[in-house]
Amino acid sequence: MIKTWNKAAAVNLAKPLNLQLIIILLSCLCVAAAQGGGFLRASHYVQVLILACVFLACLGLFFYMKVTKRLIHEDSAVTMVIFLGVLLRCGYVLLSGLYDRQHDAGVYTGIATDFVNPGHIGYIEYIYKFHKLPDLNPYELFAYYHPPLHHLLSFLWLQVNIFLGVAEDMAFENLQVLTLLYSCLCMVVTHRILKILDIRGNGLLIGLSFVVFHPATIVMAGSVNNDMLTILFMCLTLYLSLRWIRAKNLKNLILLALSIGFGMITKLNSAVLAIPLALVFLMHFVTVIKTREKSAILRWVKNYALFGAVVCPIGLSWIIRNLILFGEKPGVPVPGETSPMYTALYSLWSRLGIPGLADWRIPFPFHPISAKACNNTWVIMLHTSLFAEEYPTDLPDILLVLCQITFVLAILLSAATAILLVVVLLNRKTRLEDRVFLLVGYIVMLVSFAAFVVVYPYTCSSDFRYVAICLVYIAIALGLGNQYFLSDSRIVQGFWAKKAPAVMHLINWGILTVLLFIQVIYVFWERW
Repeated sequence: MIKTWNKAAAVNLAKPLNLQLIIILLSCLCVAAAQGGGFLRASHYVQVLILACVFLACLGLFFYMKVTKRLIHEDSAVTMVIFLGVLLRCGYVLLSGLYDRQHDAGVYTGIATDFVNPGHIGYIEYIYKFHKLPDLNPYELFAYYHPPLHHLLSFLWLQVNIFLGVAEDMAFENLQVLTLLYSCLCMVVTHRILKILDIRGNGLLIGLSFVVFHPATIVMAGSVNNDMLTILFMCLTLYLSLRWIRAKNLKNLILLALSIGFGMITKLNSAVLAIPLALVFLMHFVTVIKTREKSAILRWVKNYALFGAVVCPIGLSWIIRNLILFGEKPGVPVPGETSPMYTALYSLWSRLGIPGLADWRIPFPFHPISAKACNNTWVIMLHTSLFAEEYPTDLPDILLVLCQITFVLAILLSAATAILLVVVLLNRKTRLEDRVFLLVGYIVMLVSFAAFVVVYPYTCSSDFRYVAICLVYIAIALGLGNQYFLSDSRIVQGFWAKKAPAVMHLINWGILTVLLFIQVIYVFWERW
């Protein structure tokens, strides 16, 4: 029987949540202080040695507390997992400079110049220099078409750094601390999502670990663009939607509207989650109409109107501004047909169909950028999910073999976990509204991704960062899969009674193996 979300459940989560937030905030501040305190001037090997010792000490403490049964309470184990994830992200940010493995970053030239620079860094610098949003057509300078929330927050963080006496170069380097914070908060929200779905035990830890230790969430922690804040708002939208499903009140509805609205003025594609949410709203309103109570119908008409009155002005403000000032509709500037990334020359099946064995490029599983070398969206998505857009030329043979093994496992597990998600959401034990919201949301996410690739036919459009929120869906699949097929043997009967638990164990160990291998790869590949 599904537990009802209530005040008591919220109170039970409050104490570990406070501790997790304190750990995150202190860690982010320590990273900012370390960067300003000379850590970046140490040699790479000294940096890695310091961070490795800290991480291994914490990992040793975790296993010691587990063996001595000091981590009996589930919340303690969760907090430790999140703490290890925070350490990994902090280490990555400290080892990665402002221009390392970025997307559309651009450059800055400092407040002493009057240059208007492109890219996300240039966008932030514009606000920093002139104390206003860009008054030029945002489609005339690269990356300026993005909604401004992330860039405004980055400007405020720059101002704090400058006010505290941080040198300008170091203040810009510290822009990564904001995205570090967003990535760490995503772990906390993912935990809340799993808890509200009543996922416990190993399912909770494995689902959470998938998000915590996945390389995409760690690499994005060091980015300076708006992707990580977008993912955070999408995570919040998932959580608040599930909370509203359990407690349909105006407070949860307004919080949900704010989450979607602020997500849209961070990056417009966060509005995709409004589609499954609209279906849930419709399902609820139909039940209200069936009661034939005029007061209830009127109340919910008013509530939904308030929802729209909150989300529309916030979420659509950037679109309306650009329409009024520049006559520009929403869109993305493209490199042009002469770009080596241009994929429209290839068939839709080649780009979006099931890849052949040769398409996966298993002997060298990295994204080559060129559409001629690789133009299949799903292959590029998996390449970039594990290894970002790196294309190494000096990778040691033993690491290359480990990359090949990890990539093959990732292909198999991506298919297995996608099937698992559908199976657990269609299970009758899953609440109907959860089923509709999560399953439709996952499908819409992939369909909108495919549509984006068609409308903007470039290999960069297939980057995993555009669908990184799917990691949370897979975490839910892992959590519910463990809950349904391992914790409660009565759910599966007949032919699958013994096979389903065995398959679930294989998926669990496969996920843990991939997460372990990818950490080893990146450490010895000198990526963090």
